Amino acid sequence: MPTYNSGWKSNRNQPKRKSSRNKKRMWALQGSLVLALSVVLWRVYDVQKVYGKQLKGDEAKAVDANTTLLAQRGSILDAQGNSLAFDVSASYVDIETTDLKKYLPSAASILAPILGSSVDDVTKLLSTDAAWVRLPQPVLASTKSKLQAVFAKHAWAPNDKATNWSGEITFTPTEERKYPFKDFAANTLGYVQGGSGEAGVEYEYNQELAGQNGSLSYQRDSEGFPLPGSVHVTKPAKPGDSVQLTLDENIQGFVENVMDQIVQKYRPQNAAIIVTNPNTGAILAMSSRPTYDPNEYWKTPDALSQNWAVTSTFEPGSTFKPFVLAAALATGSVSLYQTYESGQTTIDGTTIHDWNLSGWGTLTYQQALEESSNVGFAKIAEALGWNNMNKYLNLFGFTQPTGVDLPNEGHSLLFSASNQGPVQLATSGFGQGIAVTPLQQMAAMGVIANGGKLMKPYVASKIISPDGKTIKQFEPTVVRQNFIPQSVLDEVKQTMVLDVSDPKYGLDAVAKIPGYEVAGKTGTAQVADPKTGQYYSDRFITSFMGFAPANDPKVEVYVTVDYPKTPEALTWGSSIAAPYARTIIKDCLQYYHVPPTGDVQSASEVTLSGAGKVSYVETPSIVGLSEQSAEAKLKALGLTAMFAGESGTVTKQWPAAGVQVAKGSKMYGLLSTNAGDKVAVPNLIGLSLRDATNLLAALSLSIKPTGSGFVSSQSIPAGSQIATGTTVPVTLKS
Repeated sequence: MPTYNSGWKSNRNQPKRKSSRNKKRMWALQGSLVLALSVVLWRVYDVQKVYGKQLKGDEAKAVDANTTLLAQRGSILDAQGNSLAFDVSASYVDIETTDLKKYLPSAASILAPILGSSVDDVTKLLSTDAAWVRLPQPVLASTKSKLQAVFAKHAWAPNDKATNWSGEITFTPTEERKYPFKDFAANTLGYVQGGSGEAGVEYEYNQELAGQNGSLSYQRDSEGFPLPGSVHVTKPAKPGDSVQLTLDENIQGFVENVMDQIVQKYRPQNAAIIVTNPNTGAILAMSSRPTYDPNEYWKTPDALSQNWAVTSTFEPGSTFKPFVLAAALATGSVSLYQTYESGQTTIDGTTIHDWNLSGWGTLTYQQALEESSNVGFAKIAEALGWNNMNKYLNLFGFTQPTGVDLPNEGHSLLFSASNQGPVQLATSGFGQGIAVTPLQQMAAMGVIANGGKLMKPYVASKIISPDGKTIKQFEPTVVRQNFIPQSVLDEVKQTMVLDVSDPKYGLDAVAKIPGYEVAGKTGTAQVADPKTGQYYSDRFITSFMGFAPANDPKVEVYVTVDYPKTPEALTWGSSIAAPYARTIIKDCLQYYHVPPTGDVQSASEVTLSGAGKVSYVETPSIVGLSEQSAEAKLKALGLTAMFAGESGTVTKQWPAAGVQVAKGSKMYGLLSTNAGDKVAVPNLIGLSLRDATNLLAALSLSIKPTGSGFVSSQSIPAGSQIATGTTVPVTLKS
C-alpha cells in the first residue's frame, strides 16, 4: 500500500523541475533584449557621433517658406489654331550631393542621358561644395519619372542599402514653355523667362497669357533647398488665356524656307521678310535674322532684342518711289506721261546722276519708275515741293510708328524743317537721306494695293479663354482713307506692274510670274555709319516690295537683305531680294488657289523657277573691243555697259572675265587709246558713292570718301593721268 509521503515527495519534486526551466527561458529572453538594446544604443551613438551635428543643424535651421506656383501660360496659336507656343507641367529638381559624390563617375554616366547632358557637364554640376544643387532647367514629367526610378534603384551604388536615395532628390512643380518648331517665327513669338514674356507676342500680350499664379509652401534647409516631402500647394494657380495670331503656319513656312536660303547664300548681317493681307493689315508671316530658338534663348543673347522686321530703320532707296509718284500725281505736280531728260540733273549746285550714269534719253515719268531713274524722281520731288512732300509723308504714315502690336517698333528719321533744302527734297524723292521702317513701307504700299486705305498692321486676331471661348476679337483698323484718288492709285499700280512685266523698260522682270499680274518695286540703298554719319563704301540694303494679283491683291510681300556678302556688282534689289519675293508670292497664290489668267506661256522666257534659279551669265572679256562692240556683246548677254573715258578701245574691265553675275548686272569698262600703266581720272562730280567706287574700280583705282551723299569735289581733277592703284580722295555732300 503506497504511503502519502512517497506520493507527496513525488508531487513536490515535479514543480521544482518546471520552475528551473522557466528561469532559464527568462534569462535567455532577458539576454536577447539586452543584446538588442545594446545594438540600438550603439546605433544611436553612432548616428549621433557621425550625423548628430548635421541633423541638429538642419533641425535648427529648417524654416517654413513659401514660393510662387507659376500658372499655366496660355498658348499662342496660328490663324488655323495650330499651337506655336504652349506650356507643359514641369518640375524644378534639387539633388543632395553629399552621398552622390562618393559614386560620382558612375552616377554622372547614368544621369547624363536622362538629363540630355554630357557626362562632363553632369559631373561638373554635382561636384559643387554645396550639399544640394538645383538643375539649371526644369524637367518634364517623363524625365521626372526616370529620375525617380534611378534614385530608387541607385544603380551607381547597388550595395549601399543604408542611404535613403529617394530622399536625396526633390521636385518642385512649375511650368515649362515649349516652342515645337524652334526658331519658326521666333522673333515674332518672343520667349519667356521666369514666367514672364520678354519679347514679341509673349511680351506684348504677357498680361493675357500669364494667368494668375498660385503659391507653394515648403520647409527649406540652411541653403534654401526644399526638404524632401515638404512641398505642398497652398493656393492653386489659374491658367492664362491663349492668343490666336493672324500668322498662317503654311505661309510662315514658305517664308522661313526662303529666309534659310538667303542666309545660306548671302550670309547677311540682317534680313527681314513680311507678308500681309493688304486689305486688312493682317500679318500673315514675319521672319527676321538674326534669330534664336526660344526653347534655348540663353544660347544666343545677341539676337534676343532684335526683330529686324519691326525694330529697324533704314534708307528705303527706290522702294520709296511709288509713294512719291502717287503724291505728285494726286497733287497735279506732274502727269504720268510728262517727259524729262534722263541721265543727270543739277540741283542747287549738286549734280544727280541716274544709276547707269548716261540715262535713257527722253523718258516719261511712268518710265522713270520702270527704269528706277533717280533723275526722274529728283525732278518729281522738285515739282512736288516740301509742303506737299511733308503732307503725303504724313498721309502715307511715315511720320509716326504704325502701332503694330509688337514691342520696340522703330521710328522714321525724316529731314527736319531747318534742313529741308532743295537737294534734300530731291534725294527724298528717290528714298535717300531719309529712314523709314519695313512696316511703314508695307502699310503705305497697302494703300496702293487696296484702293486707298492706310491699314494698321496687326498680328493678334483674338484672345481665347482656357475653356475655349473668345474673349476679344481684333478687327482691322483703318487709320485713314480716300486721300489719294482711285485713278491715281490705278496709274501707280499699273506702272508697278510694268516695272515687273515691261520687257523694254521694266527692271524687275525676275519677279514676273506667268499668268499673274505682279506689281512690284526693288530698291538698293546705301547704309550710313551711325558713328560718322558717312556711308559705308561696301554695305548696301537690297529690297523688293510688291503685291499680287495686282487687280485683286491677296498678299503683299516685302523682302529686305542687309549687307549681303556678294560682289558689289551683284548687290541689287533686283538680283537678291526680288527672286525670293517672287518665290513667296507664287507659293502664296498657289496656296490660296488663285487661278492664273492670260497667256501663261508668253512669260516663260523669264526666269521663273524661284530664287535659287535666277538667270546668271558669265562675264565676257571686252578688253580690246570698241565701245560699240563691247556694248553689243554685253547687251546680247543681258548685261548693262558703263564706260569711262571718251574714246578708243576697252583697256580694262570690271568685273573681270569669267565671273558669274545675274542678268541685268552692270559691267564697267575703261576706254583709252593708250593701254599704258597710267589712266585718266574720270569726272566723279555728282555721282553716288557706289557709282564712283565702281567706276574707279574699273580703272584699277581706289576711292577715299569723306562725307555722305553725292560727290561734290575730287582732289585729283578729271582728266589727270595717274598710275593704276592710286587712291582718289573725294568729298560727298547731301
